[in-house]
Amino acid sequence: MRMRPTAQSAGQQPEGERQAEELRAELDELLRASRYASQRERRLNEAIRATPGRQRPDGELLRQLAQARTLREGLGTRCLQLSDQLEELESLIRQRQQPPPPAPQQYPQHPQQQQPYEQQASRHHQQPPWQPAPPTPARPDLGALTERITTLHRAGSLAEATEVIDAAAARLTPTDAALLVGRLARSGPAGGSLLLARSIARSAPDHCVTVLTELRELGLAEEAAEVFHTFWSYPAVSVPGLLSALDRAGLAADSATLLWEWGSAPVPELTSLAACLQQHGRSADVRTLLRQAAGRSSADLADLAAGLPPALATLLLNELAVLRPPVEVARLAAALDGAGRSELYAQLLAALLADEARHRTTLAALRTAGLPTRPPAAPRSRWGRR
Repeated sequence: MRMRPTAQSAGQQPEGERQAEELRAELDELLRASRYASQRERRLNEAIRATPGRQRPDGELLRQLAQARTLREGLGTRCLQLSDQLEELESLIRQRQQPPPPAPQQYPQHPQQQQPYEQQASRHHQQPPWQPAPPTPARPDLGALTERITTLHRAGSLAEATEVIDAAAARLTPTDAALLVGRLARSGPAGGSLLLARSIARSAPDHCVTVLTELRELGLAEEAAEVFHTFWSYPAVSVPGLLSALDRAGLAADSATLLWEWGSAPVPELTSLAACLQQHGRSADVRTLLRQAAGRSSADLADLAAGLPPALATLLLNELAVLRPPVEVARLAAALDGAGRSELYAQLLAALLADEARHRTTLAALRTAGLPTRPPAAPRSRWGRR
């Protein structure tokens, strides 16, 4: 019969594997602690930003913020050290644990009693011969991957090094991707970590947002900023999914920053994004986006209102009537009237007349500019009274 390997007795775990499990458990605990420190640092920053403009932030808040930042940076450094130790230990374990050679088939010295074929087949299915369990998939060797990228870069094979980086960005888990970024930042070629960060930002929204969070927890601020800045180049159709991923990760401040950047995009792209957000039911984001765009020139706002769907154009004009000074609203009205966009002018005028007392100065500016301040009268029927 086939013999089982006896390198380790039953129930006993090899020393190297036990150490690897302890390192993994410690690394998981440190990552959780780093995540908590990052959340606390973010909450303290928000509390400090909420301080009224001319008041000095509370000294206790500043002290707690410094402590949280120091803790987060220390935990990130320790996480990277443990990751290096774990990679070296796993590499050593893989070298030592070679699959055992198959044992030779041993035949009995005496012939067995003959049995019917049906009984032999039944016994064969009930008691299959022992086979080794399939090996569990090993974690990628980040150290070897870093060395390969570095070697290719030094040899001048930049295209091949970029291919390796792109493949790693697509295949690694968020945690391993963030750890590889850290390795490249410390010992890889110049710019390698930033190149990997940009490649990660082109992956699925949930994946790249998770990597962004991991990078911040590890203290890799420059690489995290590179991931976030790459979000600005997303096409409009991809932005709603990205905003949803940021919301699920608790990064509402990043969503607001992204919409603020989009507020200065070219008018066609801004119009496309507003329509995409509306289609995905993100009405609050549409309002935020249009408010960010409210500071643009009158000509841009006239083109934007003309390119938006009717409901969004009405929303934009209502926001402009409230947010823009009377002189600038009058300029916008003149741009709409001069371009022959009578429907949009009527919508802006309706927003002003809905609260005539509030917009008295704006209506006076329209009269000074020679623009109508009353909606045109409905055409009279030819069969009406004369």
